[in-house]
Amino acid sequence: MRTTRRLHNGETLVLDVPDATTLPPSAAISVLAQDGLELEVNSGDHTHLEHYLSVSGSTLTDEVQLRNGVTLRHGRYGGDPASGLAFSVRVGDHEVFGFTVPSLDLEGLTALLSQVEFTADPAGPVLTPGGSVEWSPFRTHDVAQVVHLETGHRALLDVRRTRNGVTRPTGPGLDVAGGRLSRSAEDERAHYAVLEAPAFIVYGIPGAEDDVDAVATTLSRLTAELA
Repeated sequence: MRTTRRLHNGETLVLDVPDATTLPPSAAISVLAQDGLELEVNSGDHTHLEHYLSVSGSTLTDEVQLRNGVTLRHGRYGGDPASGLAFSVRVGDHEVFGFTVPSLDLEGLTALLSQVEFTADPAGPVLTPGGSVEWSPFRTHDVAQVVHLETGHRALLDVRRTRNGVTRPTGPGLDVAGGRLSRSAEDERAHYAVLEAPAFIVYGIPGAEDDVDAVATTLSRLTAELA
């Protein structure tokens, strides 16, 4: 199966998973930065937001209009008055959401997000930071894609944009269709497979620890490319 997902910076991931029977809607993750402060922003459909709020025990109780015209919904993260804010911005058919550290109050959050342009796109929202806000130089633009496989296994693909743009894979492993394939060492706490492609690094995380061989087989046939 083949799917496309817009990264928050406007680039487009084209993901081809021949072994997949289902590719549910994916989530995108990036990190904004302002004067040394970092703010992770996620985007997905309403089910991603609902899951995020449910797991964190958060409720969006209030809303405020930002200077850039979008509506920011917010509430205490985990319902704790001493915690930061959970927040969400609706952009077309997607939600852009996350939470703040306690030191970033509502005024600071609105000032930060007001400097970001939000553009709706069917393949995912595009965020364009401006003013004092920029993308974090220490984090990549990521896509989290759940995959249901023909074998009955389930996996999470953590697809990360290479930090320095398009590069030639140089790591150890086996040359396959989409790049260079390797896997975690047997003595590592978590077992996973890795595909090093020219523009992306794909981590294949199995739904069950003993499914890593099936995930490695899937990654050997997978391609992750820029549109």
